[in-house]
Amino acid sequence: MIRQLFIFLAATAAIPAIAQLNVSTTLTPAQLVQNVLVGGGVSVSNVTFNGVAVTLPQDGSGSFTNGNSTNLGLDAGLILSSGLASNIPGPATFFGSDILGTGSDPDLVAITTPGNSIEDKSILEFDFVPNGDSLKFNYVFGSEEYPTFNCSSNFNDVFGFFLSGPGISGPYTNNAINIALVPGTNLPVGIANIHGSENSGCPPANEQFYVSNANGTTISLNGFTTLLRAEAAVTCGETYHIKLAIGDAGDASYNSAVFLQAGSFQSNVLPTLTASTLFGDGTAAEGCEGGNFTIYRPAGADSTYTVDFFFTGTAIPGVDFNDIPSPAVIPAGQDFVVLPFQAYEDGIVEGIETAILNVFIVNACGDTLTNSVILAILDYPEMLIDSPTPLLLQCDQDSIPIYASVSGGFGQVTMSWSDSIYSDHIYVPGMENGTYTVSVTDQCPKTVSMEIVVDAGCQVIIPNVITPNGDGQNDKFVIEGIKGRENHVQLWDRWGKQVLNTRNYQNNFGAKGLHDGVYFYVIRVLEKDYTGHLQILGSK
Repeated sequence: MIRQLFIFLAATAAIPAIAQLNVSTTLTPAQLVQNVLVGGGVSVSNVTFNGVAVTLPQDGSGSFTNGNSTNLGLDAGLILSSGLASNIPGPATFFGSDILGTGSDPDLVAITTPGNSIEDKSILEFDFVPNGDSLKFNYVFGSEEYPTFNCSSNFNDVFGFFLSGPGISGPYTNNAINIALVPGTNLPVGIANIHGSENSGCPPANEQFYVSNANGTTISLNGFTTLLRAEAAVTCGETYHIKLAIGDAGDASYNSAVFLQAGSFQSNVLPTLTASTLFGDGTAAEGCEGGNFTIYRPAGADSTYTVDFFFTGTAIPGVDFNDIPSPAVIPAGQDFVVLPFQAYEDGIVEGIETAILNVFIVNACGDTLTNSVILAILDYPEMLIDSPTPLLLQCDQDSIPIYASVSGGFGQVTMSWSDSIYSDHIYVPGMENGTYTVSVTDQCPKTVSMEIVVDAGCQVIIPNVITPNGDGQNDKFVIEGIKGRENHVQLWDRWGKQVLNTRNYQNNFGAKGLHDGVYFYVIRVLEKDYTGHLQILGSK
């Protein structure tokens, strides 16, 4: 009665909170096994829940994601619970104690305290055929019974992973063995065998595998284990049966759960491979920035992991791309190794070449399993700039646009001009000669440049004689290349008298009222000075 009263008080005092762990209870048992739990190297069949082949989602089961935002130690996977899986998200102050009413199980009874009872079972079972000689998967066990009932002989919820099949002989149903064991021992994982020192009624047990969640904000269970692994030797190609089971011990109160890592149920699987390049599309160009092959450690492979590999395809290692020595080594504590890739530029038109990275294992059945990933190597298309040069003008525009276009190159190109304007054109003065540089850089990265010459057609040509006699020929002092440009024109007679002093001269001086003779001029156009003599004939 005391335990039940405590349940009531705790439940009424619970304050719901938004959790970071995302739990879904929409998948059927078969979907949880096939789509969540199982990784590579095994084929499964005959999925049941609590002894029945069902096609609807079941209380006490679910899937989870976003575990990396919590202290669970797993990002995604499958949940089996002695309560409702949907009540697992939330702060530790939320008390979960659901009653499923699903009854007992003889194997769970066998691993609990002698004479104790089991209620609220959740049991997921299936057959599987491994393609290797080992079975491995990862899990975390957690409970609301932590830490209050660490020392209790009556209230210690239990779970087990009961494996049966060829070569296995154990004390459980179908001669199964329990592979959910405290690392380095034959003790089943549970509250009694893994706990901390929070409860002074008994000393800690295997405390290195315990995580207190007393002040947790994302998972309602008060404590759980570190990430543990279940593993066993199996025979390749044979059919095995596994029973994943959890239940309340002593009564139907206080939820417990086991979290199984997504994709971790596997046997002798190959490492996964990816190929990345500049554009993420698996293509690289000769002589350009290359890419990477990445080899990922298979789940369940510990310590230093060595991977043999070889290349196929039309590209030749050491000739068309850098030679990458085999094997690759993934150091302990690292999940992958990166193999840099660089395609060589050979100047030969070869079309698309392929570099295919292959990894392989020979499994215990004698089958060779391979995995591969491909990179395509393209000929580098020469990058060329097209723009009219020299650009010949007629000294009749204040400013003009200069355009350029580019062909070839690899990926996106960026165009810049002498003044760093990034565009396909710039505006330049139309009455000044100039040389302008345009540069184009692609994502290889390579850069090509081109000089564009602008001839404004504004050469300053000063006549040395005018004949202002009214015949319409050579009547004015016309200076070519001056109109529309900043200028200053001055003219003196031979006695030093200034007869013309004007800015922005418009070629309209006709020597009206002046005597024939030789005159001296100083003409400034922009910042350049011109000096000389002008002879006037036929004026008077």
